[in-house]
Amino acid sequence: MEAQVLNNFRKTGIAFIDDIPWGTHLCCFYETQDDLFDVVVPYLRAGLESNEYCMWIVSEPVSTFEAMNVLKKAIPDLKNYLPHLEILPHSEWYLKYGNFQGEKVMGEWINKVNHALVKGCEGLRITGCCTNLTNRPWKDFLDYEAMIEREIGKFNMIALCMYQLGKCGIHQILDIVNNHQFSFIKSKYDRKYTNNFFKFDRLNLLGKLAASIAHEIRNPMTSVKGFIQLLQNKDELKAYSDYFSLMIDELDRANGIITEYLSLAKEKENKENKVQKHNLNNILKALLPLLQADAIKEDKYVFLSLNDVEDILIDPKDIRQVVLNFCRNGLEAMEKGGVLEIQTYMEEDTVVLEIKDTGSGIPEEIISKLGMPFVTTKENGTGLGLFVSYRILENYKAKIDVKSSSAGTTFTICFPRPQSDF
Repeated sequence: MEAQVLNNFRKTGIAFIDDIPWGTHLCCFYETQDDLFDVVVPYLRAGLESNEYCMWIVSEPVSTFEAMNVLKKAIPDLKNYLPHLEILPHSEWYLKYGNFQGEKVMGEWINKVNHALVKGCEGLRITGCCTNLTNRPWKDFLDYEAMIEREIGKFNMIALCMYQLGKCGIHQILDIVNNHQFSFIKSKYDRKYTNNFFKFDRLNLLGKLAASIAHEIRNPMTSVKGFIQLLQNKDELKAYSDYFSLMIDELDRANGIITEYLSLAKEKENKENKVQKHNLNNILKALLPLLQADAIKEDKYVFLSLNDVEDILIDPKDIRQVVLNFCRNGLEAMEKGGVLEIQTYMEEDTVVLEIKDTGSGIPEEIISKLGMPFVTTKENGTGLGLFVSYRILENYKAKIDVKSSSAGTTFTICFPRPQSDF
């Protein structure tokens, strides 16, 4: 039985991390034992003070006795919270079945969530040093972390996994980061970082990795595509034309995915030098032939309905990227004969861009997550296109509203009118 997830936020106790919702999966890389305590102790204190059931799974060289003493020093009235606190050694939790079995451990966590709710707590807050688990078969351990990442959102549960940097290789660190919603480093030597913390943004990391290998990937892909196109034009191979077209489409799709990841790696360049007053209608008119070409191939239609609008402060390249992403998503969502309408108009002090499709709509449970990375309704999508578009619009302080039904979806984007001349 799944615990009911309350729609509220919890204090982390960690200096630079704001309140987080139930279902958050955090990861911290630390260097020394003091670094470990500096993160875990305030994290658990915040949980106990918020009526949460807290569990700390300790590993050598930290003992349960030492962990309890550290908490007593930090929380003078700890005895009042003891009914809601468990400190267990690594062997009694992760290895209670003789060896590490990820699915059973996940089942135990779920049991603890239900136990916490029965005791009158609002949910479960857990932390544990997982470094020793990295010595187990790596795939089994990654499957366990991926399972937590996948399932934790269903429960009143927050998890903070601790890893000692000196015991993790670079490939392990990358795998671990990729299986957590948020990761950071705590080190007393990292004094150049605010509060001695360094955020490990996995999206920027993925973008930088993509940037480092994109050239090596794209070159052979371009060669393969060129040879396929040559073969496609040979009369003796006409019978295989459909297969060649499919191969080219798949190469184009792979290239599109690389492009989406690359967009994560772009640093904010002196935007003030590129942001100037531009009219949204002019950008849309220039994009119309490209959008119509996309639509015609699928027997679909694109119409512009442009009213007079004031100029806004933007970088045209950013807006072209946003419009293309929203419009192409709309075109993909529609059957043959579908109509995509792009409209502009003024509404009080805002310039409004409206993109409306006649597709089958977006599931209600997805709408609230739009703009989050890796959220997509497409079978082969990454969800990064919308994420980047939302981030661009956020930089321009534009507001986004989404309305969707079985008759189609409308994205309404409101740009603030400049308050003064640029």
